[in-house]
Amino acid sequence: MNKWLNGNRKYGVTCKPNVVWYGSIIDGLCKDGFTDKAKELFSEMKGNGILVDAITYNFLIHGWCCVGDWEEAKSLFIEMLNQGVHPTTVTFNVLLDEFCKNGKIDEAMNLYREMISKGIRPNVVTYNTLLIGLFIVGRVGDAQKLLDEMQVNDVAPDSYIFTTFIDGFCKNDCVLEALEFFHALENSKFEPTINIVSCLIDGLCKSRKIEMAWELFHKLTQKCLVPNVVTYSIMINCLCKEGELEKANSLLSDMEEKGCIPNLVTFDTLIRGFIQNNEKSKVVELLNEMAKRNVIPDASIVSMVIDLLVNVENYRECLNSLPSFLVQEPTRSRTYFDKNSELYLNHSATDGPGYMLQF
Repeated sequence: MNKWLNGNRKYGVTCKPNVVWYGSIIDGLCKDGFTDKAKELFSEMKGNGILVDAITYNFLIHGWCCVGDWEEAKSLFIEMLNQGVHPTTVTFNVLLDEFCKNGKIDEAMNLYREMISKGIRPNVVTYNTLLIGLFIVGRVGDAQKLLDEMQVNDVAPDSYIFTTFIDGFCKNDCVLEALEFFHALENSKFEPTINIVSCLIDGLCKSRKIEMAWELFHKLTQKCLVPNVVTYSIMINCLCKEGELEKANSLLSDMEEKGCIPNLVTFDTLIRGFIQNNEKSKVVELLNEMAKRNVIPDASIVSMVIDLLVNVENYRECLNSLPSFLVQEPTRSRTYFDKNSELYLNHSATDGPGYMLQF
């Protein structure tokens, strides 16, 4: 740091970092998880007599919350108040988010009341954070009251708020309430987004209201909405769980025809469905489709495929029909899944079949 500061002295110029300079570096360090380094720079900043502003405090408080150090975040907030630096809406939003993520909704609501009492205006992010927190702990009624309070405080709900509400209702087994809420949105001037509808379809599927989900899915074009990969994947997953694999597979073709590119989740869902139904040819067909689109299966899918094929008499022929993939491991290590790999089966009188993929 000193070398950087003194670097221009031979030209008669000395660079003196200000609060913006320090704040930018601290923000970058926090975003990269180097909160200890950010803390050192923060101490240096104060030691150099530079007054810390609310923005810099916000960077640090958020940084400590992201690494799960609530005590550091709390002490910074207290220091902020003691130094006479007024917290902003962002400051409170960061703290509210930390409370809600940890299930401390009562503490979050108390902080929200304190925020209002200090004349700090909550925004959409504030309310969305609190609503998510309330739905997580099952306080559906309080969430509905907060939505009313939001409108009283002249904060207009947006698509994120409505998505949170539909999702919250569905996850708390209030699918009919979610449907009613959705119809109320349709009857208002607000136009539901595909994310809102996808949440509702997912809720209907998980509550086994398949016909209603299917009907809503087919009415998307009437609502001037285009299903995305998430919407299709939800419906494909729903159909697979109901054992309607051919219908799910035809939906894959339908989405591709309409220019919606399937992702790993889409293929993963279908492959698992066909594996459970012991349909080897369909599994091989889907793996080849994945290879064409450069969609790489994860290690768990590869393991399931091998388990499926390992008991087949012509397993080597089946193995040779598989494409080559660079398999995604759950960790940073990677494994090659190659059709030319040698599959060794270890048979004994006491043990069942085992396998090792050698490459």
